[in-house]
Amino acid sequence: MNKILNINLGGYALTIDDDAYEYLQSYLDSIRQRFSESEGRDEIMNDIEARLGELISTNMGNRTIVMLPDVEAAVEVMGKPEDFGGEPIQEPAAGRSKKRKFRPGKRLFRDEEDAVIGGVCSGLTAYFGMKDTVWMRLIFVVLALISFGFWVPAYLLLWILVPPARTAADRLAMRGETANVENIAREIEHGVERLSKKVNEFGSNAAISSAGRNTAAAASGCLTVLGKLILGFIIFIAIMLILGLGSAWVAGILAFFTAQPYIGYFSPLSTGATYLGFINAFFIISIPIIALVLWLSRTIFSYKAPAWLGSGMVVLLVLNVISFFLLASLGATKYREGGSISKNLDLSGVYSDTLRVELAGSGDTGDYWFADGDGFAIGDDRLKFNEMVRINIRKSASGRFECVQSIRARGATSGEAVNNAEQTLYNIAVEGNILRLPSGYAIPKGEKWKVQEVRLTIGVPEGKSIMFGKVINRQVRDVDYADPSHDYSVRNSPGKAFRMTDRGLVCGDCPQFGDSDYRSGRYYEKFILEGNFETEIIDGDKFSISFEGPQNERDAVETIRSGDNLTLTTRGKTLGGSLRCIIRTPVFTSLYADHTGNVTIRGFREGRASITAKGPVTIRGFFDSRELNMTLSEQSRAELVGNGDNLEATLSDGATLEASGWRTSRADISASGASTVKAQVNDRARIKSDETSSIKIEGNARVEEKQ
Repeated sequence: MNKILNINLGGYALTIDDDAYEYLQSYLDSIRQRFSESEGRDEIMNDIEARLGELISTNMGNRTIVMLPDVEAAVEVMGKPEDFGGEPIQEPAAGRSKKRKFRPGKRLFRDEEDAVIGGVCSGLTAYFGMKDTVWMRLIFVVLALISFGFWVPAYLLLWILVPPARTAADRLAMRGETANVENIAREIEHGVERLSKKVNEFGSNAAISSAGRNTAAAASGCLTVLGKLILGFIIFIAIMLILGLGSAWVAGILAFFTAQPYIGYFSPLSTGATYLGFINAFFIISIPIIALVLWLSRTIFSYKAPAWLGSGMVVLLVLNVISFFLLASLGATKYREGGSISKNLDLSGVYSDTLRVELAGSGDTGDYWFADGDGFAIGDDRLKFNEMVRINIRKSASGRFECVQSIRARGATSGEAVNNAEQTLYNIAVEGNILRLPSGYAIPKGEKWKVQEVRLTIGVPEGKSIMFGKVINRQVRDVDYADPSHDYSVRNSPGKAFRMTDRGLVCGDCPQFGDSDYRSGRYYEKFILEGNFETEIIDGDKFSISFEGPQNERDAVETIRSGDNLTLTTRGKTLGGSLRCIIRTPVFTSLYADHTGNVTIRGFREGRASITAKGPVTIRGFFDSRELNMTLSEQSRAELVGNGDNLEATLSDGATLEASGWRTSRADISASGASTVKAQVNDRARIKSDETSSIKIEGNARVEEKQ
């Protein structure tokens, strides 16, 4: 009957019987005596005890009590003292034990003593038996380049998962050497020698003074604090990544099982290959999550995961990535070539001046994933796409309505692509002057989606019209409009008739530019006026323009729209003078009036504005502007009421500026050619005028003459 003891052997808590304990104690005493003169004796003993604890724990299996055979088997691996010059230990009685054998194996560690970043390449070099680390580093660089950066996160994942070689036993296992007493002692003594050499080299380069040591201590403390802050930030980022990747992982699983009945339409691969690809994606996302969790556990809670787990996860990740990319490459080959089919639809039976394009009754059954005809719908017998139909409108050269249908698709070969296009269902019906179009094309059950696209090109003869109903109007993409800056489009105007002219399509049912009920979602803020008509520019929430006066004079005004510029011109035509234009706009920044009628500007509050007037025109302005620039010439006149911070005015050729109702802080005024200026300035005024001109400054401004 033996006594039972509880001991701590190198960090391993063991329950051991009395015989095994005495044998173990005798063995450790012999080892301690053998290395009593070594500089690294304490570290040697610590590593030997840790290695013994690891060997004994591994050999015990499910048993809870360490017995003599367990210790003897561990000692057999570590080596006896007499094998390397120590005192022999007392052998146990013959026949009392049966020694067990251990198989020392090579293990993957990070070598932080030869690290540039994290020691991953150095550890792999030792694991694969390479002599120079530089080749492994070059391999990683090349892989990162040819994989478009994939091996960068792979390196980070290895950095997280693979533990560093901290003990002598770890460094021996990293190189595949047996972690026995002799090798552990040699490894530690070599480490002490390397450390001593570095210290001596450092001491020979500089003598450390007391002040230097204090500075070094302070710098070390700052670096420690900085390191903890950086570690805390990295931990925060890791937690956010876990939450983000975890959410994507859960959402991906739910989406897969929700869409599982319909995957056959979209995946170019077989059912088995599709499921394999999903499994690959599952592991590609989940392994980094597990790696981050293990790293956080090790960093925060000092939890040590089994050594095999890191290597196994890396191998599993690499295999899944390779499989996923192979499947993706295989799937991509199914879309390598393109092909199309085209046919002309017979519209010779359309005798009306207006072709109506309406939505055909869908008759669809199934689960609609999007409403109002957008997106796609999946039924029991087909997959239907609504967004992949494009309608173009052109001018017909034949003098009658035309329609050309083209269906494009992709495939592994051009012949397969044409066949995929032929399998696409898009049936058009002609009923009198009505062209009925499905809301989208359909793919029969059992066929694959191969990026099909349906294009309809409808030709409209000059002088005839086309009208689109609701829903189907959204599929109109490319139209030749008569006015590039059109305010009404076919796509946004269901139920409106658009007439084909010699310049392109115009909306015959829509209010035209200048009609009293005209409204536009866009607006203009810079105006050019040329012609004998009066204009009023008023602040409004939306842009609108209307003309008041005889129809012949309204027709004589040509409008030119470009960006935020609006030009109204008569091209030199003489009008009766009774035409009036009213413009409402939310922004006013510029006016150029050239020999036109009187112009009134009212209600605006602008940051910067400019007014230029030529000829016998009167500009009346009732607005505020922080900076206002005035240029008046050829007997033009401006009357201003409002407020501003800065006024710049240049007058010539008998121009007049009446700005006594305009209160401004600063003014810069130049007048020549018998021009007249009256302005109210409160801070500073800089003026310049010739002998024929007059500038009068009212208010409390300090007046300065410009040179």
